[in-house]
Amino acid sequence: MMSRSLLMAALIFGAAGSIEPACGQTSLPASAGPGLTPSADTSSSPSLIQSPAPLPTASLASYEQRRANAETVNVMDSILDLEPGSSLKQAHAKLDELSDPAHPPKQEEEGPRKGEASEHKVLWQLAKTDYSFVFVKADDQERISYIKAFLRPGKEPPFDKIGDAKKAPVQDANTIAWDVLRPDRPLFRVVATGAERKATSIMIFVVKRPQLEKTGSD
Repeated sequence: MMSRSLLMAALIFGAAGSIEPACGQTSLPASAGPGLTPSADTSSSPSLIQSPAPLPTASLASYEQRRANAETVNVMDSILDLEPGSSLKQAHAKLDELSDPAHPPKQEEEGPRKGEASEHKVLWQLAKTDYSFVFVKADDQERISYIKAFLRPGKEPPFDKIGDAKKAPVQDANTIAWDVLRPDRPLFRVVATGAERKATSIMIFVVKRPQLEKTGSD
């Protein structure tokens, strides 16, 4: 069983390093590869002038409160009915028919790296829905571990419509992140970014926990 400090670290992992783009940035992660980049801007970023102050964060909450928040938070946990654990087959069945016929899905497979399995990456440019692009990563079993969607201009939802902001351990005017623990599911994270607390992109991904050795309790 992991120590309290290690589980705490897992729950708050990404408070600094794994939160990807700053507000208004619409490019895919560098790991997506050069062939999987949207061909057009996915949003026009509003001005940051007089951005509202961030809501109080849960960053100073106790371990018990953080875990309770992760277990009970009401937050968006899927995009177009796709979530971590969904299959690539399900993603194609859902998104292929929503795609722009002039822009078929772009696919890329990355071979296994040292200590890691191979990874599938697919980018859809959509002709329908409030999303302009959806990008997924899937493991060697073709199960989705990461999904990111870009909102069309004018369709950006407020952060507090995506989830309960009071239970988000990381947030400011341009980024908000929730940790989510559900029975029989891996720890996953929901991250929204965008100016003035409106999301231009939403990510949902499984948190990869480090290899843990047996440790004593704190």
